[in-house]
Amino acid sequence: MNKKQHRGFAVVLVILISIAMVASGFSLFFSGSGLPSPDSNSPTNAAADYQAKKVRLAAIAEQVKANPSNVQLQTDLGNEYYDAGVAAEDVAPTEVQENFKHAVEAYQNVLKTNKDPGVMVDMATAAFKSGDNDLADKSFKEALSIKPEFLNGLVNYGIFLANAKQDLTGAITQWQKAQSLATDSTEKAQIGALISQAQNQLKAPTNNGVTNPATNGLSNPTLKNGQANPATTGK
Repeated sequence: MNKKQHRGFAVVLVILISIAMVASGFSLFFSGSGLPSPDSNSPTNAAADYQAKKVRLAAIAEQVKANPSNVQLQTDLGNEYYDAGVAAEDVAPTEVQENFKHAVEAYQNVLKTNKDPGVMVDMATAAFKSGDNDLADKSFKEALSIKPEFLNGLVNYGIFLANAKQDLTGAITQWQKAQSLATDSTEKAQIGALISQAQNQLKAPTNNGVTNPATNGLSNPTLKNGQANPATTGK
């Protein structure tokens, strides 16, 4: 049996909170929590890593062609495209949307036979990054209708609302639900930080006396690494 590996959203504190969205899972990272090796983030290594992802993608795609009904392979393919989309943001920006669109396609194949809310949230984030906000919104709502107390779905949906819809009030509602469910004190505190940031943004007027849109105070989300197992229910 495959052990479930979670995707998560990362909240990085530098000076201001930078919001990052990923699907089906949730982990918190802080600046200063660990230093990378000197050249781990170098352009050369990033480009090499991206090319390695493309090689893995090609191999998995061939396996999927040979066995298209294999749900695990379809999930793996979606995850690889998802991660390739993240990597492409730095080294191949013109390929970002294409990678995320392919991730959506693979996740849709999984969801034909397995309505896993974790995979739905994975697909929602990929749809958002590919520019399909309607599909992202629909997928978040469907995942939360199946699993209303899905902590990570609530957090990610809030981030989507804040960034894609400029709906800070709606985002705060989702985050407040998530905060009430969080059992880890660090997670609870970081969700609280998102709420505070959004509330402060709502209070900040423009020169015309109108509150700033969400994107003025919240960074655009980026996707991080992880996987969702189609045999589970997005715990």
